[in-house]
Amino acid sequence: MRRIYFSWIIAVLGIFGTVYGAYLLIYHFNHGNWLSAFSLVLLIIGIVCLLLSIPVWIISYINNKKMKDEPTHPLVKEEPKKEVVEQPKEEKIEPVQRQKPARSGYISRSDDKTYTSYVPTTVYVKQVGYGPVLRVEGNRILNMRSNTYYRIEGNMVNQEGSGPVFEIVGNQIKNAFGGYLFELSGSNINKVYGGFYASVSGNYISLYDLSMKYEMTDSLSKKQILVVAALLFRSL
Repeated sequence: MRRIYFSWIIAVLGIFGTVYGAYLLIYHFNHGNWLSAFSLVLLIIGIVCLLLSIPVWIISYINNKKMKDEPTHPLVKEEPKKEVVEQPKEEKIEPVQRQKPARSGYISRSDDKTYTSYVPTTVYVKQVGYGPVLRVEGNRILNMRSNTYYRIEGNMVNQEGSGPVFEIVGNQIKNAFGGYLFELSGSNINKVYGGFYASVSGNYISLYDLSMKYEMTDSLSKKQILVVAALLFRSL
């Protein structure tokens, strides 16, 4: 823009100086003054200014053409980058599932013939109308009437502090050194040499004539039921 203004000023001065200087020179020449120093200087300055304006106009023209040929790119304002702060990931704590103990208080093998390991679940055997008479804790049974403990070890039932009392043979239980006592057949508890004697229905054990009825607070295994039957009914 400054070059354009400068070229216009030079051109105006050149035109003005040339025209006005020539006019004064002719005016003085017509009035007898052949040469006028002022008009001559003004004419020379005007001619010089015109000569100088020509290259200035050429340079301005070339620069303008270059500016038109160059592609114009719009100014794009760069948005300030936002800093992303990573939040620490929360660790998921998976709840620990507790395994429920077996209700029956025992773990049996697949063939259902041997019962070797027990979960210490406390089961009470109560005489209906009176109260608890036996307490079963896995393979350990307390006769609460005599405060005597019995332990099931394999097929033998030992009285703690004494020795073997019963022996379990299949579905039957016998005295350790004597005859057979009871056998478990389905829901019936039979005397080995006497027939039907008691029945197991749900969590109840009832004598054949319903004169006695016992309630179990939870289910028992086959071996536990045989030992309970022997402790309840052996002396009857």
